[in-house]
Amino acid sequence: MMKRNRSWIVLFIGIALMVGVADYFIQAKQTTPELIVPTVISKESLHLIDDTFCE
Repeated sequence: MMKRNRSWIVLFIGIALMVGVADYFIQAKQTTPELIVPTVISKESLHLIDDTFCE
């Protein structure tokens, strides 16, 4: 009886760990583009030209 309960507990903990790890990696991949562009600009020392006033 005790062995059977232990296997259920181990199974539950294993599933919880897998869900937690999967959630971590999904959040890491979902970086917003608003954060990516300034990071690339600063790393590459790029300068953006604002042409909104040119018609």
